[in-house]
Amino acid sequence: MNILKPFLSNILSIFHPKKTQIMKNLAVFDFDHTIIDDNSDTAIMKLVDKNKFSSELQKLHKAEGWTAFMQGVFQVLHENGITKAEISELVRKIPEVRGMSSLINKLYEDFSYDVIIISDSNTYFIDLWLQANNLSSKVLKVFSNPAEFDERGLLKIEMYHLQESCKLSTKNMCKGMIMEDFIKKQSEKGIIYNSVAYVGDGYNDLCPILRLNSNGLACCRDKYKCVDMVRRVKNGSFIDDKDQTLYFVKAELCVWESGYDILDYVGRLCN
Repeated sequence: MNILKPFLSNILSIFHPKKTQIMKNLAVFDFDHTIIDDNSDTAIMKLVDKNKFSSELQKLHKAEGWTAFMQGVFQVLHENGITKAEISELVRKIPEVRGMSSLINKLYEDFSYDVIIISDSNTYFIDLWLQANNLSSKVLKVFSNPAEFDERGLLKIEMYHLQESCKLSTKNMCKGMIMEDFIKKQSEKGIIYNSVAYVGDGYNDLCPILRLNSNGLACCRDKYKCVDMVRRVKNGSFIDDKDQTLYFVKAELCVWESGYDILDYVGRLCN
């Protein structure tokens, strides 16, 4: 029987060949106040007078969440004659955070990074902005709340998913869960990420950062909420007075003001 083992092994390898593993790196980006230097959702609210947004709409945010609130915003814009063309033109012209286009291009072209976006904005805004800034081909996947215009010209938005397990995230989007699911699916295809960098600025960016391992890089925008929370966690403190859970950040911290800061940091690590 021992004599037959090598023979049987060779036969099995023919019918069940091992997957070739591709080793890469992964960069995960937030969108608002990270890639673009604004909040795409609140930016379009400037297309009408602020008095058009009722107190009932503000209450909807607290009761039903941000996605339901934004659907209400889109309804107000539609009722006030704001067209798809006007909304699209505004989104295309939102400025990038300085150096972000260069960073994404360099990560993709020079440092063997796959680039994905996980954002609580919406797919219409993000895809449109990437296309306008010649970045669509550099971003492998966009994870965001699905949105598209209907036949009446009303922008319709849906929640990305419904989750209740992560208390650091909104009910419609746990970025950490999305990131881990993506990495798992990629590994099943034979794509293994040596290191993962997460780039963000806000409260909902803490969850994915907590899920990075010691090879990871947490890139937090200076003077924004995320970097304060990560520093508190690294110092062994609670993230705020409301949440008395002790979290742990294993990843290295990179504090940035522009995309060039992150590019310099990644360049030093790679060298």
